[in-house]
Amino acid sequence: MDLFLSLWQPALFLLLSLAILIWGADKFVDYSSVLAKKLGINELTIGLTVVALGTSAPEIFVGISSILNQTESIAMGAVVGSNISNIALIFGVASLGRALKPKKTPTKQFIPVILSAGILGFVIYDLNISFFESLILLLVLIQFMFLTFQNRSENIINQPINTENKNNILVILFLFLGLAALIFGSKYAVVNAEKIAEILGISELIIGLTIVAIGTSLPELAATISAIIKNKTDMVIGNVIGSNVLNIVLVVPMIGFLSKIQLEPELFNRDYVIMLFLTTIFLLMIKLQSSKYMNIMSIRVVGFVMILSYFIYIALLGNLI
Repeated sequence: MDLFLSLWQPALFLLLSLAILIWGADKFVDYSSVLAKKLGINELTIGLTVVALGTSAPEIFVGISSILNQTESIAMGAVVGSNISNIALIFGVASLGRALKPKKTPTKQFIPVILSAGILGFVIYDLNISFFESLILLLVLIQFMFLTFQNRSENIINQPINTENKNNILVILFLFLGLAALIFGSKYAVVNAEKIAEILGISELIIGLTIVAIGTSLPELAATISAIIKNKTDMVIGNVIGSNVLNIVLVVPMIGFLSKIQLEPELFNRDYVIMLFLTTIFLLMIKLQSSKYMNIMSIRVVGFVMILSYFIYIALLGNLI
């Protein structure tokens, strides 16, 4: 009973903070996309940059808040955990709900995914993040942006946004409201996640890998479900690519530049290995599912297995099995 009384308040505030965070991400995505459309930026560029940045914004602001609150393990857990959930859960749901064969994804778009995931392993292998390693990840960000704009004429993502009758002042107002919600929500999500970890005696890394990672992945999950309903699951691929790359090349360098964190060994030995394995499966899937070697049923089966593996992973982290 005493445990419940001490837990209910931070748990409630954590849920409220995540709700504000998700609302802020949603508005940030919507109105950033409207603004980009008004400026004449095409669909691919919007999808891999603005939309991916918007859905990665919770992780980015959790990272900033974690640095300010000296709880960087939560942010690192959220980065790796979000990338795992983006692939196993988000892409898994998209594959399970797929009704049409996807369009072919340009192989060039694989490069930043491979580089960011591979370099992250070298970065966290010694359980700290140096200034030089952070700088290398920023170079991957530049390379990612270059490839995105270079391939901006190729139609990977089709996310029509109605910009008619949207007043410019209202667009900017909601953009700032979304940003404010992201800042406020991320700050209190981290603070209350830390309180829950202290009460339960759970490490900040586990809290970041589970509660915070799942919470910050909810914008991607909501977008995926919406895409399935509208039969536009192709845009999920671009969003997962962009979100996973930006999670690594934006959040990790921030921590490297602004703090001297000592990481937990489990982050590399357990969670990074799982993330790397899932990243490999993800790249193979987006290469094969548009080919003659896979049909809709086989894509759905792989999607189901990915979702099941995610719930097994979470259960193992929570010592439920």
